[in-house]
Amino acid sequence: RMAFEIPPWDKGAQVIKFKPVQTPSNGTAIKSVSKKLKKKKPKTKKKQTKQTTNESSSTFRMGRGPLAPPANSDSSDDDADEGIRAMHKVRIGRIEKQKATPAGKNAKENKKQLNLKPALVQAAVEAMEATPTPTPQPASLANKFQTELMGGRFRYINEQLYTMDSKKAESLFRSDVDAFAAYHAGYRQQVEKWPANPLTRIIKMVKRLPKTAVIGDFGCGEGKLAESVPNKVYSMDLVSSKPNIIACNITNTHLEAQSLDVAVYCLSLMGTNLNDYLLEANRVLKLHGNVYIAEIQSRFEDVREFVRSMTALGFDLVKKDVAMNYFYFFHFRKMRHVGKVVKLKPFSLKPCLYRKR
Repeated sequence: RMAFEIPPWDKGAQVIKFKPVQTPSNGTAIKSVSKKLKKKKPKTKKKQTKQTTNESSSTFRMGRGPLAPPANSDSSDDDADEGIRAMHKVRIGRIEKQKATPAGKNAKENKKQLNLKPALVQAAVEAMEATPTPTPQPASLANKFQTELMGGRFRYINEQLYTMDSKKAESLFRSDVDAFAAYHAGYRQQVEKWPANPLTRIIKMVKRLPKTAVIGDFGCGEGKLAESVPNKVYSMDLVSSKPNIIACNITNTHLEAQSLDVAVYCLSLMGTNLNDYLLEANRVLKLHGNVYIAEIQSRFEDVREFVRSMTALGFDLVKKDVAMNYFYFFHFRKMRHVGKVVKLKPFSLKPCLYRKR
């Protein structure tokens, strides 16, 4: 046959000749060519897996060298394989958590049984029977009710003293003889709850003074100041609970004029007529005499207004300490005489009322 030719489409075109292919009529040649084109799947993977399994089984088996265990040992090939795998995991830095053993026979076997001797058991039973069971004491319940009643009566008397003048307070204690003792019993309970007792600081201030200084304790209560300092102290209150306490209204005492060096008001500026309290202090104090006042912080709305009222009564401020969280302390000095007939603007402090529980 003639060779297949591509017609030239441009100058210099080349003629490509292909060899003729014989095409038999039965098509056997095409089938043989297609069979040749089909590639057989490689069987290398199966061989590799077989090799790896053979290698793994061979590597994890125990050897038969001089250091190998005896052939009749109880350890099986599976135990050896697990040990080698565990060593391999530790070597490559991979450690797996051990699975928790199932609760069953193994858990029961692991529990330790406490075997006690019969003599010890009998001794423990006898000791339990010998110990008396605590019985409720009615006395403690009665004491609780008594303290609650005492606290309620203290709050009532305290509110009365802060909201009335000194004359009405004096008549209150005269009509009820036990009211003064009940009030101070509740007062002692309140002092135990305070962060500090202001009377302790007053005592320290008085001890710095000369021993010859004469002191007047207005609203002394139980007269603790006189028992704590070597000075001559006139202890005064509405009721005399001790022989050395003078029972009087502290707005009108029996002391001579200008006979005191120091006047102390420790939580005793109670009532609505504070002008009368401090005018009596001006009368009995010497010129340049000192006044020490300690009061609860919550009673002061304006400290400057309190200082101005004291100045009108003839006292100049020397020092004040209002940095305390619970109490305020003041030190005044008498600079001039002020008679009781002088009309002054009345002033008072806020009442200190305790919450009802």
